[in-house]
Amino acid sequence: MLSHERIWSAIDHLAQRNNLTASGLARRAGLDATSFNRSKRVSPDGRKRWPSTESLAKVLAATGATLDEFLRLIEPRLPASPPESRITVPVIDSGSVAKPLGADGLPGRGGMLQEMELPGLGEGCFAIEVRGGGLTPLYREGDVLVVCPHAEMRTGDRVVTCLDRGDILAAELRRRTPRAAELKGPLPGAPDRVIPAAEIAWMARVMWVRH
Repeated sequence: MLSHERIWSAIDHLAQRNNLTASGLARRAGLDATSFNRSKRVSPDGRKRWPSTESLAKVLAATGATLDEFLRLIEPRLPASPPESRITVPVIDSGSVAKPLGADGLPGRGGMLQEMELPGLGEGCFAIEVRGGGLTPLYREGDVLVVCPHAEMRTGDRVVTCLDRGDILAAELRRRTPRAAELKGPLPGAPDRVIPAAEIAWMARVMWVRH
């Protein structure tokens, strides 16, 4: 049952699972730091305030959680994904992914660290373990990102972009056209970045994150 209390409790649990406070989760999602404060969950006249679908979508994108995972936080009795839906993906050092995708749909495997098993996220996914500061400020040393170059990419999705000169970066996608990709500035107030399509070796949507 969807209730005001359970939805806010699920947001709190999602924050705790990512070692964040409710304010920290709001900031990571690009929202006002007070958006999830307990004082804002009920109006002064006693009316219940519900998080918007836009806020929830940004929280899921920021944490890498799926809608199914969030619904299981609301209603723990919902069954988990069956074992047969899990896949094994290679985990690659972020310093080794700045190469064109090979015939197997993966970047160079020379920096492969291990393999990991995950809920099925679609074909062609691979994982990147963050090493160094190339994917800051969105991701930190030791984070593991599961990305898929073939997944549909929409405004607001987080993506990893590999440039043809070898750099990689993580950002929120503003818009993508045949000519260019527009990425949100990495910090509040920072200008957006427009990258010509000719300078992009590959771009992949972030499907899941382990912090």
